Amino acid sequence: MKFKAVIAVLLAAGLLALVMISKSLERSSEAMSRELRTALDNQSGVSLVINELGYTGFIHNFKNYVLRGDEAYYQAASADLRRLNGLFANYRHLQQDRSAAMQAQMHIIERTIGEYAVNLELARRLHSQNLPVSVIDQRVRVDDLRASQALRNLIAQHQLQAVELLRSQEIRQRQVRRLFDLALLLGLLLIALLAVYNWGLRRDFQRQRQRQQTIEAHQPLLDAIPSPTLVVAESGQVVVANDEAGKLLQSPADEVVGQPVETFLPALVRPEGGRLRHLFAGTDTGEEINSAVTLATAQGRYRRVEVNLGLYPLNEERYAVLNLEDVSRVENIQRHVAEMEQTFRSIFELAPVGIAQLSLEGNFIAVNQHFATMFGYRRRELEGRSINIISQPEERDANRIALHRLLSDNRDHVRIEKRFVDRKGNDVWGIQTLSLYRGEVDSPDYVIAIFEDISYRKEFEQELLASEAKFKSIANHVNGVVWMATPGIEKMLFINNRFEEIWGRSIASVMQHPKSFLEAILPEDRERVEAEIERHKQGVWFVNYRIRARDGSIRYIHDEGTPVRGMSGELLCVVGLARDVTAEHEARERLKQTNRQLEQLAKFDPLTMAVRRPYSTSDLNESIALHKRYQTPATLIFIDLNDFKEVNDTHGHEAGDQVLAEFAKCVRSNTRETDSFYRYAGDEFLLLLRETDHREAQRFLRKLEQALRAIELPDYRNVSVTISYGAVALGGEAINEAGDWVKLADERMYRHKKEHKRQRL
Repeated sequence: MKFKAVIAVLLAAGLLALVMISKSLERSSEAMSRELRTALDNQSGVSLVINELGYTGFIHNFKNYVLRGDEAYYQAASADLRRLNGLFANYRHLQQDRSAAMQAQMHIIERTIGEYAVNLELARRLHSQNLPVSVIDQRVRVDDLRASQALRNLIAQHQLQAVELLRSQEIRQRQVRRLFDLALLLGLLLIALLAVYNWGLRRDFQRQRQRQQTIEAHQPLLDAIPSPTLVVAESGQVVVANDEAGKLLQSPADEVVGQPVETFLPALVRPEGGRLRHLFAGTDTGEEINSAVTLATAQGRYRRVEVNLGLYPLNEERYAVLNLEDVSRVENIQRHVAEMEQTFRSIFELAPVGIAQLSLEGNFIAVNQHFATMFGYRRRELEGRSINIISQPEERDANRIALHRLLSDNRDHVRIEKRFVDRKGNDVWGIQTLSLYRGEVDSPDYVIAIFEDISYRKEFEQELLASEAKFKSIANHVNGVVWMATPGIEKMLFINNRFEEIWGRSIASVMQHPKSFLEAILPEDRERVEAEIERHKQGVWFVNYRIRARDGSIRYIHDEGTPVRGMSGELLCVVGLARDVTAEHEARERLKQTNRQLEQLAKFDPLTMAVRRPYSTSDLNESIALHKRYQTPATLIFIDLNDFKEVNDTHGHEAGDQVLAEFAKCVRSNTRETDSFYRYAGDEFLLLLRETDHREAQRFLRKLEQALRAIELPDYRNVSVTISYGAVALGGEAINEAGDWVKLADERMYRHKKEHKRQRL
């Protein structure tokens, strides 16, 4: 086997060497071709540059333009110059790894092309000045000899480079021929090794086939064995497996054959299994071993098996015969029984309820610590005693009846809630559950009794009943409807008797139909309240609405709820209070009415109903701001009643008040709702005409004067109402605040008053 492994390694190394030599020759040839191709491309590039500089190209067109000044030669020379720059740029790109000498030659050529470009433009400028051709030819000179020499030097260097590459290629070709001869020799050696390897494989195959035929001759005997059986070679491969072995390993028997025996061990123990196999193979023939191991089936399941292993010789080979017995089920049952026993003991000792083991006669066999503590005994004190020791005298017959029903009626369990008694004679309320345990032949063996102490629950129930009665008493005396409902008002848990007084409906109706209280809500409020029910599902309830009581009156209701949540934060219910706030609403309405009246008295002059002077400032400033921002027009008129003092002095203040009232009435009847009328002082008034310019204000004043002349005072027919006024429109003069505006209007009013007096005189 070692010899075959060496042969295989040599074959692989030879093939790898041939592949590497072939790749090396291929890369070498490609590199040489690229370098030669680059040299030829460079030489071709220089030739193109020379051709373009020749008399068939740029120089020809350049000379003709200098001597003739023909525009066509200029355009051709410019195009040739651009093409030369492109060719030379391409040549520079190909010559990325050029030597210093080549860089110097290329710099000369590049500078010469630049001089040609400059001189071409110079010649054009001189021709545009209409200078003689001889002068132009004399001034436009380009030294192209250095460029020609540089091009010849470049061609010579490229030719030398090509010669060097050809010489290198010839040397490499000789090396390639040597490598080819070496590869040929190596190939012959590999062929010889392959022949030897093939002969060895054939010989091993014949021996293996002979052994397999010998083993297969015993296959019918192995298949007849009722227990799973494997035959394993020294190499660890399974050579024979009967059908029972295939069933155990959950794989067809012919698929088990040929696999290493360690395949059927769990992954973690496979290395250890291989070591033990080698150790066993070195022992004397005929030795047998019995051991319990874990096998991994083809489907990934684990099975515990008892292995009977023996080593036997056959045709100069030694084989291990493995008889397998599946003991997984037995071990599982044993383990399950042990786990059940341990679980029962743990539950018995650690359970938070009292557990007792009773005989069929009702005597304690064993009790847990919780049971003993519950009744105030030590555990040993109860063992062997009757269950009646913890029962009230009147309850002892119930114990006998419960045991009889459990045994005779073939019941699984009997559950009783009753009063027990502890060692000190105190009552202990509990729930007793009796279960019958049956033995292997289904006959009653003993009774398991579970005692749950519910004394605290009984006490809690009593406290809860008392608390509920107290809550109902308090709730029924609250001045409002106290209610408790599940989220979304799906169920009404409680509602006090004030509901019947306010709603005029029975408590039974709303308990049966929780949302029936909505029927009393006014239609214009009902939709809003129904929408709030969605928020009620999240524990939010704060709503005001109106209801129509049974007597037809409208009641105002303020309904507010608070969420009640459980230990984990879940919403259990909402507790709320619906108060009749009709009296409060009416009081607020009266207060609003009073406030409006007070505001009316504070803001308006009671005689003229003109706005008082302090309120004018904000309105005037607002109009000034609108004009500054949007150029909205507005006009302020300062009005003074003429001869008002004389009316008071002559006819009395009653006549003066009548004049003021009639004047104000006339002004209000001739102004718009958007205009504002203010009493500035005594007989002085301000009139703010919004969105009115100076021309419109003058028309309004003429109309107002005409209306004032028509006023007649019934009691004072000889008294007339005339005014002096000053009108100032925004935009004409600089006005920054209300005071400036009033001052200007006041000045114009006094000028108008003087004019009025002068006319009277």
